[in-house]
Amino acid sequence: MWPKHFNFFGSFMRELGTLLIFNTIRNCPDGLTYYDLKQFGEIPHSKIYRMMKKLEDKGDLIKKDDISSETGRPKHLYFLSKQGEIRIDELRENLGKYFEFIKERFPTANSSFDHNAFLKEATFNVWSSPVEFIIQKDLPNEKKLKFLLRMESDLIQMLEKIRKEKKKLSNI
Repeated sequence: MWPKHFNFFGSFMRELGTLLIFNTIRNCPDGLTYYDLKQFGEIPHSKIYRMMKKLEDKGDLIKKDDISSETGRPKHLYFLSKQGEIRIDELRENLGKYFEFIKERFPTANSSFDHNAFLKEATFNVWSSPVEFIIQKDLPNEKKLKFLLRMESDLIQMLEKIRKEKKKLSNI
């Protein structure tokens, strides 16, 4: 049974979500728009957009510039404010403590995971198309090809397993 006021996971997830938003905004020096969020693929972009609006309303963490257009909806560009830059460092420090706590509790788990690198680089880009993600990376073409070949091999194996399981189910 968890302690009465146990909020470890809730706090961890709220702070991680905020960090992902901040890192994603920071990686868009020309501003992050709703359209940019939609490009990341299978993320709840409307929910994230609402979270960004709440962060903007809550304080000076995110600033929004409105770009008026003659037709259609107005476009909003989101940027991190100076307070947001400070908060991103606090989030990384806090989340680092969560990861250290987890690492202490599971000493036999894989310890090669570099949570500091993750906290610095994690954005919503990870939910973009895996193929596009690889193609857009600043990697030599040989390495991109190697990743894509490995991905293709994994997909072929997965499809074979799916077909096998479908066949078993249809024979039942």
